[in-house]
Amino acid sequence: MKVETFIIGNKEYTAGKMNAFDAGRLLIKLKSVISPALSQLGQGEDIQNGNIMDLLSGLDEKTHEDIIFPILAAAGAYSIEDKRKISSAMDMNMCFSVDTLFDFYLLVWEVLKLNFTPFIGQVTSHFGSRNTEPEVVV
Repeated sequence: MKVETFIIGNKEYTAGKMNAFDAGRLLIKLKSVISPALSQLGQGEDIQNGNIMDLLSGLDEKTHEDIIFPILAAAGAYSIEDKRKISSAMDMNMCFSVDTLFDFYLLVWEVLKLNFTPFIGQVTSHFGSRNTEPEVVV
């Protein structure tokens, strides 16, 4: 597993590339929740306030349990300082506080970019330049 290190706030986190099955399964669950933010990943855009707000707009409690924590678990998200994997609400509470809640979502964003940017980029390059409108002959 290719592992990346992320410095977010004043903490260090690691996460890796998921296996193909988990990535595909979770991408299907994820697409309807944050499709605007995912489309920006394929265009190579870096995170900005507007992008993170698109990401947060589709989140609810069920999204955390069904999508976010499984993604973090499949990627092996880990807090170096806290010496703890981040894959549940309890882990989130142990590694983040209300003051560092935004850091949690930055970690989620980095894990999403790590795992899904190549797929989104390939889909965009393969289908993005094709005209999807039916041709009208007059």
